[in-house]
Amino acid sequence: TPAVPKMSETRLGVQEYYGKTLQRSDDLKTNACCTVSKRKLIQGVRDAIRQLHDEVVSKYYGCGLVFPEAVEGCRIVDLGSGSGRDCYILSKLVGPNGYVTGVDMTKEQLQVARNHIDYHMKQFGYQTPNVSFLEGYIEDLIGCGIPRDSVDIIVSNCVINLCPDKQTALQEAYNILKSGGEMYFSDIYADKDLPPEVRKDKILYGECIGGALVWTDLMKIACEVGFAPPVLVDVSPITIDKPELKQLIGNARFCSATYRLFKVEPDDSNPSNTVIEVVYKGSIPDHPNEFNLSHDITISKCCPTFILASVAQLLMDSRLAPHFTFKASSSSSSYPNLSDFIHINPFEIMDKGGDTDKSGGCASSSCC
Repeated sequence: TPAVPKMSETRLGVQEYYGKTLQRSDDLKTNACCTVSKRKLIQGVRDAIRQLHDEVVSKYYGCGLVFPEAVEGCRIVDLGSGSGRDCYILSKLVGPNGYVTGVDMTKEQLQVARNHIDYHMKQFGYQTPNVSFLEGYIEDLIGCGIPRDSVDIIVSNCVINLCPDKQTALQEAYNILKSGGEMYFSDIYADKDLPPEVRKDKILYGECIGGALVWTDLMKIACEVGFAPPVLVDVSPITIDKPELKQLIGNARFCSATYRLFKVEPDDSNPSNTVIEVVYKGSIPDHPNEFNLSHDITISKCCPTFILASVAQLLMDSRLAPHFTFKASSSSSSYPNLSDFIHINPFEIMDKGGDTDKSGGCASSSCC
């Protein structure tokens, strides 16, 4: 069990910034905490957004979309839940039999979130609340009262970068996930090590730039705490236009990236070159024809996708398995082995336009 984190200068600065300095998203100095993903919002998310309370929306700070597929009935934890915007959207998506827990350390944001529980339950037609908000640190989730191996999905939206001890935060996330669980999160990443003056700048840290991990460090930490190699879902550029901040960061580049981290045990029974034919059943709400596993792997309902067994295992061992058929194949796969995912540079993907091959294994668009 990790030691309860002390109130460090970094943590105090983040609390001050999000509790008092920022009153609404319009107060942000960069676009890091309000990046719009290029991915289309599914109908269920659009419907939920229309029902959100104005105050919850106005105090939202995030850098991506953290609404994974197939969440009905799931238990979800949101790390750094802020005003509760993502929690409330997810509370509608999981339905009355699911449950969403938000964890945040900022009293002012927690108060906003808690003030509107009854409002949203009435909007969604739920008799009993399926959402709650805990005050605490994401480096000590078990200390917040969340049991080990109890959570189906963890989400987080532009928060890990604000955390002083990122390795402990990811270790705690791993600990509370069930076997086969998934952490689906968006955050800010740098393409190189940042100088101390960037790390210490209160505005850049508060706006998710100063504390950004170098993307290669995420790969290292995620694997060290037990996760399978991170799966890149989406990436977008971060721009810093204010001259004084731009001068401070020099030639460093930043991106907002969404990753999947699966808690699955490697299966050594299949040789590394075993190919699995995967077909999507079309059974996930709002995803009638295809499922995007990663930035370049799209699994279609109408034609098979051929992926290596190590990658297919992420689906087979998770809540997603019932939505696919799997069988061994003698065909080849154009996609990398799971162990090679750690070398996928989000900045290179971003420079190419965000993805490489969305064919999903189809020989031509006519198959669909």
